[in-house]
Amino acid sequence: MGQPHHPPPHERRLVALGRILQALRQGGAPDQLVQLVLDHVRTEFDYPILWVGRYDQSNHQMLLQGSVVPGDSRVFRPKLSLSPGDLMEQALIEQRPLIVVDLRQEPSAGEWTTIAQGLNIQSAILYPIRRKDSCIGLMLLGAERWGITPSAEERAHLSVLLGTLAEAWHQHDIEYQRQQQQHPDRVLETLLQRLVHIEHLDERLTAVVHDTHQLIQPSRSRVYWFEPRTNHFWLRVQYPKPTKQSRSGEPGGQPSATIQVQEARSFYQTLWADQLVVVGEAHSSLKAGLMAPLMAQMQAQSLIAAPIFCRNELVGALSVEGDTPRLWSEAEKRYMQTVSRLLGLAMPVAAADELIAQTQRDQQLVGGIVHSIHSDADWRKTLDLCARQLCDRTDAHYFLLLLHDTEHGGYEICYQSHGPTGRVPPLTWPSLDEVDWQMLERSQGVIRIEDVEHDLKLMAWRGNFQALGVQSLLVCNVSIGHAPEGLIIIGDKTCRHWSTAECTLLETVAQQIGLILHQWQLQRQMDQQGHVYEAIQWGLRMLQRTFQPEQLDAATTQHLANLLQVPAVVLVSWAIGEDMAQLSQLVLQTKAFQIDEDAVIPVASDAIINWALQTDGILPLTMADLPDLSRQWLSGPNDSNLLITALRTAPKHTPTAVLIVLAPPERRWTEYHFNLLTLIANQLAWARRHLSLTAMLVTQREKLEMLNWYKHRRFEEVYHQLEKGIQRLQALGKKPDALASQRFQQILRQLSSLLTSLNPLLQHEHWKLHTDYKTTPLISLLNRLMERVNPLIQAQQLWAKVHNESNLIIGGDLIKIEFILYELLASACQRSPRGGRIDVWCRQVDRQWLELSITDDGKLPPTLIDELNLGRPEDLLAPSALDDPPGLHLAICHGLMKQMGGDLSLSILDDQRILSRVLLPIANNSRSHRSGPLSPPGSASQPFSRHHGR
Repeated sequence: MGQPHHPPPHERRLVALGRILQALRQGGAPDQLVQLVLDHVRTEFDYPILWVGRYDQSNHQMLLQGSVVPGDSRVFRPKLSLSPGDLMEQALIEQRPLIVVDLRQEPSAGEWTTIAQGLNIQSAILYPIRRKDSCIGLMLLGAERWGITPSAEERAHLSVLLGTLAEAWHQHDIEYQRQQQQHPDRVLETLLQRLVHIEHLDERLTAVVHDTHQLIQPSRSRVYWFEPRTNHFWLRVQYPKPTKQSRSGEPGGQPSATIQVQEARSFYQTLWADQLVVVGEAHSSLKAGLMAPLMAQMQAQSLIAAPIFCRNELVGALSVEGDTPRLWSEAEKRYMQTVSRLLGLAMPVAAADELIAQTQRDQQLVGGIVHSIHSDADWRKTLDLCARQLCDRTDAHYFLLLLHDTEHGGYEICYQSHGPTGRVPPLTWPSLDEVDWQMLERSQGVIRIEDVEHDLKLMAWRGNFQALGVQSLLVCNVSIGHAPEGLIIIGDKTCRHWSTAECTLLETVAQQIGLILHQWQLQRQMDQQGHVYEAIQWGLRMLQRTFQPEQLDAATTQHLANLLQVPAVVLVSWAIGEDMAQLSQLVLQTKAFQIDEDAVIPVASDAIINWALQTDGILPLTMADLPDLSRQWLSGPNDSNLLITALRTAPKHTPTAVLIVLAPPERRWTEYHFNLLTLIANQLAWARRHLSLTAMLVTQREKLEMLNWYKHRRFEEVYHQLEKGIQRLQALGKKPDALASQRFQQILRQLSSLLTSLNPLLQHEHWKLHTDYKTTPLISLLNRLMERVNPLIQAQQLWAKVHNESNLIIGGDLIKIEFILYELLASACQRSPRGGRIDVWCRQVDRQWLELSITDDGKLPPTLIDELNLGRPEDLLAPSALDDPPGLHLAICHGLMKQMGGDLSLSILDDQRILSRVLLPIANNSRSHRSGPLSPPGSASQPFSRHHGR
């Protein structure tokens, strides 16, 4: 195949191919499709002569579909007969491209020989046009040069292009055959006869959709109903019905059942203009870009939608949708328009049917509420049923039941219901003006407010309505003709007109709900008692299950905020004897309060802390009562409400925490709130004291265990050294000479030095450990360590080796470090099998840290390793592998290394060897350890199994 004079880039050719394939899939007349293909091939490839023919199987000939020649195109005849064995028949049978070097001299070319001589065609290729396993046509590409061969890329390009052309021909044939079988007039005649005997609108719509689907045979036939108030179309009838397995929005699932007008405005405007919406043909009624989102939502590629009008108002649309591009016939368009207008004629009768059906539903709603009042003891379920059905009936967004607060004035919400995106209303509502109170008391029906912004009714609540986003509402007194002790409000987010039927329905429902308000008041008292009982149970459970003070504080403050329904709870605590307090826990769910979480609060001078400590119980305050010093770390609106109480246990116990509850100005505290806060505060105080006391005892036990282990190891060392000294003295006593006297003095100096080394132990480490910083070469440390452990190695007949290539200086409390290393190495020897191997590895991690690792062939319980690395069980009474040696000794060594700023861990390598790993500080950079522990490098916690091979 010939190469273009200026070959296009590969990317441009792919883009061009994509465009032509999209055009072919959209369908059209066969001659238009062929012309698109010819224009594309002529643009992309250097072939001056192109010819496309379609195979006529019945007459065994090729029918000309289109051609491109430099001169007169009449050189090609409309029909070319096929002869046995000629090139065209061979290409049809083999279904693969045939390359001809010189078409003018090809014996099997048939009539093409004459054509080639007239057009001076030399190189040519016959390319089959295939669909699946059948060849339905041929394309000839000719050039005036000799011996041109197509590339693999060009063959693939033509294969995809002609395959798509074959599929387009096939779809056109199917469509043509289907159109020949349609009889719209008969379908309309039958449909009219059926509609005469159908009364209900939904049944009529179903019949129309079914017959339309049978006639046009789309993928789906539907009726969309228009909702003018919410400005959207909703799916009312569909054929075929969606299966349960199909879900909207999933691949292969059902398309969306709702069409928003703002997302498909051109579709909506075309229907309002009483015009068909047609998509799928070469020249659709709307631009493809405007309809693309809607078609994607419908999961369709072809569409006819006809508007349904009633009394000059758009009420819906009848649509047929196809999953593939389709050429809609004029008969189909006329049928859709006729049927949609036929549906519009039935709407007046349907409106009467809808009115009757709505009246019946209203009666069922009221009857259901009455039945629930007398049969269901749970009044909240009754209100749930009422709110849901009433909001569905009136298409409202909010349902509120307000109860008058006789103690503090105003109203409080005893029930609320709002949509999933609705805003939460305020808990309390202010008192009404005298005019509004009398209006509600004297009104004999429902108060209608169609625009909150411009209506003067209920002015005291306008801010609440605006906060909710309510623009129009209905208000009804549950006891008409009496004081408005209870009010029902249904609200809408938009300005709207409330019909008389909606007002009558709300009035009826309000009278029924008034009967259950007494039940609600009794139920509320029972609920409050239940909350107190739950608070007691919750406190006991938290005390049993929580072992960390931080978790206890966090859970208690959050639980208290949920029970009291307050936006903020603060816990301020300090240690006994400290002068400064800090915020240990904070629950803050609003921006109205500003609380400094990092504040340092003076215990002696802060007003909140001192007032709480001086008050035996709960002290209610307002934000305006606080002095400026306290408002530096806790501030908010001046009329905000506060409750403060100190966490007390026994009269002789010193409180160490204050609990602060913050609420908005409209909040009113009751005896129930005080009782609940007192109960939780007492439980929290005792639980905190219990955990603090337990933590203190555990810490003291761990310190004493460390001290006991260290002193025991130190005395062991003294004992061994004294034993060696005495043995040497006894040996010298048998050799009284000058040399013996000199050695005798040397031993005395060593024993004196030993006694001197015990002075710090006796002076500074009575009840706690003392840190003594010293330095030593790593080699010396290793030599002393191996010398001390040598008896164990000999006893177990172990093979031991030290791997060290550096002579670093180690700094720290060397006596304790040496004891820790000896403990690890001795444990490794004791658990190793006889004849096993022990390796000591030294590796510098960075400029500050040295890693010393010991590998052995022994066995350790996995629970011991887990508890050593992760900590003891939270249950202090549960058996632990760290209660007795060797786990106890390893845990002590682990704690000592943490105190000295290093790290110690045990793990099991991939080859099941035990790895004991210690991080030691290097002396050059460890002087700062005297003022505080160093932080081990983060990379040091990674596994080192690859460094410990045999």
